[in-house]
Amino acid sequence: MTTATIDRAQAPIWVRAIEIVVAALVYFALARACLFFASLNASATPIWAPTGLAIALLLLRGNALLPAIIAGAFAANYLTTPSVPTAAMIAFGNGAEAFFATLLLQRWAKGEQVFQSPTGVGKFALIVTAVAAPISATVGILALCATGFAQWGDAIAIWITWWLGNLAGAILATPAFVLWARTIRGEEPAPLVANALLSFAAALLIATIAFSPISPVPATARSALAFLVILPLLWSALRLGLRETATMALLISSFAVWGVTAGSSPFIQQTLNGSLLQLVTFIVSATLPSLALAAERRQSQTLLDQTRHELVQAQKLEALGTLTSGVAHDFNNLLASIAGGLRTLDRQNEERMRTMQALNQALDRGTGLTRQLLAFARREPLKLERIDTNVALESAHGIIASSMRENIRFEMQIAPGLWPVKADRNQLEVALLNLAVNARDAMPGGGDLLIQAENIVADDQEKCIAISVADSGEGMSAETVARAFEPFFSTKAAGAGTGLGLAQVYGFTTQCGGQVNIESAPGQGTTVTITLPRA
Repeated sequence: MTTATIDRAQAPIWVRAIEIVVAALVYFALARACLFFASLNASATPIWAPTGLAIALLLLRGNALLPAIIAGAFAANYLTTPSVPTAAMIAFGNGAEAFFATLLLQRWAKGEQVFQSPTGVGKFALIVTAVAAPISATVGILALCATGFAQWGDAIAIWITWWLGNLAGAILATPAFVLWARTIRGEEPAPLVANALLSFAAALLIATIAFSPISPVPATARSALAFLVILPLLWSALRLGLRETATMALLISSFAVWGVTAGSSPFIQQTLNGSLLQLVTFIVSATLPSLALAAERRQSQTLLDQTRHELVQAQKLEALGTLTSGVAHDFNNLLASIAGGLRTLDRQNEERMRTMQALNQALDRGTGLTRQLLAFARREPLKLERIDTNVALESAHGIIASSMRENIRFEMQIAPGLWPVKADRNQLEVALLNLAVNARDAMPGGGDLLIQAENIVADDQEKCIAISVADSGEGMSAETVARAFEPFFSTKAAGAGTGLGLAQVYGFTTQCGGQVNIESAPGQGTTVTITLPRA
């Protein structure tokens, strides 16, 4: 279940009802506008943006909006073909198209994050081309022919028009709707920089000259100019971003449709349907590579930023580790002196036993502190061994439970068949305890602490164990999350923490060949996930 779905489920009933009504009205209006371009058949148009809207709505808000899509599609088609069975079948096909597209995107292509990688863009194109659009086209043509609104002899031509129109609507509209919605929710970079606005203006200028009826260039000389629209799309993909590229493609296609309907486009054919089909094919062929290129650039930039951050973090830890190592060795010399004094005192009379006990306690504490400092400085290597993850987690359960207050509900969920890992068992327990204590301190008024462990397969097909520690506490801002693993960085009051807890977790995880990730937002709790490779 996505966050958007959870938020919607928690909204009042009247808010959800209004959302369904508004979605149905928007779908209806967009459908009626697109049916204006139907010529081969009143119900088959090569321009069908509602497909893109429907897929975006289900991706962003869940299947609860499926009735809105079906209702909007039924009303729009009933006005075109005044037959309840025909309009109902077509509406069913439109709803099934969006449902199965969303289902496959959620399970196979990361849902609304499908456009974040070139592979995701490719999967999206494959799903709408081979699954979603054919469903709607097939159900629609069967409905028209079975009820007499189309002839079986025209079925193939109508099916191709229907399929291509839905395919184009999905590829042109879905990315723009999804990316702008994620921007409004704060999940995408928000500002439109000046060069983006200039790029939009340049793209519209080129589209005006190449396609529009107000172009100063004669229609017979515009065939070559049409290919110039690829330039702003490539520029946007390389220099701006996914959202801007999707928006630019939508703007250019709108101007191109305007030119076709006005009879001044280089794509003019003998019929309006043929002209729009040729235009749609051109626009889709130019848009898909641009989106894939923008996704590739975004993915590369994200990887570069992550590598830089990890390098800076490693340099900080290495510098601090060198300092810590020196302090630890000097401290160790002092402890050796104390130990020598203790051996001398041990030969004295019983009156000094209390002093000896106090010194012994200090020695034990100092020795433990030295060991922790050396481990943090990476001068004392971890004892990596193949450990039973279930046993390690069950052992940590008691330690963590005893550290929690009564107003905190603590639960540990361990998936069956958990794989073993190669790690230092003591340091793993310390890392989990550090995370649990941080979670406890983030919930001064009480709350929920959940530790989950499960087997996962990473993007590179590596088998790993994911251990997540989630709390319902105060959460952290993006700035705090960015600095959370820095040694001695702490948001706690002075004297309430050393600031080494998360640094120890980071150092332990990286030495084991794993990764650690934080997901948090103010007021929404925090989830820290440790990922360790399978032994």
